[in-house]
Amino acid sequence: MTQKVEFVGTVQFWPNGARGNPVALYMEKLETGECRISARLPQWRHIVGVGATVNKAAGNYELTLKAAVPADGAYEGPYWNSGIKAEKPAPPKPAAATSPAGGGEGGTPPVPPPGTAPALS
Repeated sequence: MTQKVEFVGTVQFWPNGARGNPVALYMEKLETGECRISARLPQWRHIVGVGATVNKAAGNYELTLKAAVPADGAYEGPYWNSGIKAEKPAPPKPAAATSPAGGGEGGTPPVPPPGTAPALS
């Protein structure tokens, strides 16, 4: 079965400070349902965004592009077609602070055993 390739946007690179032509970005939907976004030009084809949806693939493409071309002013965009909103993955949640054993100051008081009335302050 042939894979469907669809135009989804552009990105413009500035090699050596000179303005380049916009590079077309295409989305390829695999038989597994995975979406892959990349350029078709050989020198930019290695930058690929992968995701379960086109929006997640667009967010992944932006992160991959920033990692591959980290210099400020090296590129402009990407500019997505209408309807595509890049979903960036949520940042990792910080680990919850744990209180020291023995119930130091602050925090919640210990729970009384069942069948006893809670102490009132």
